[in-house]
Amino acid sequence: MSPRRILLLMGAIVAEVAATLMLRASVADPIWIPGVVVLYAAAFFILGLTQRLGMPLGAVYATWSASGVALVAVLGVVFFGELLSIGAIIGIAVIIIGVILVESGSSDDSGTPDDAGTPDGPVAPGSGYTEVTE
Repeated sequence: MSPRRILLLMGAIVAEVAATLMLRASVADPIWIPGVVVLYAAAFFILGLTQRLGMPLGAVYATWSASGVALVAVLGVVFFGELLSIGAIIGIAVIIIGVILVESGSSDDSGTPDDAGTPDGPVAPGSGYTEVTE
């Protein structure tokens, strides 16, 4: 996996975790709500960029969502004094194991080179992509 793909995925994870923490903070102070909207939008935009680089959808979504759940749970303890039960800790461990299993089962080459940024298959009219025939 290229460093560019990893950095984009990490950026999407950070944006989603920050938005979720701001969502929790907005319960006490609504000033956080614009940040929630902007960061969730940024997270999904960056997640879309990882797809344009050809990362496998299952691996991307598993990593993004599981990392978000685990980080939000831990940071909820740090920032909001929330408690993690034994069941929650075991759940986070299972999530991490699940991501490792999904990652190990996904192919690094999903058919799209890092710098191409075009989808496989037919090109839709008005999509901005040019179909190249050989």
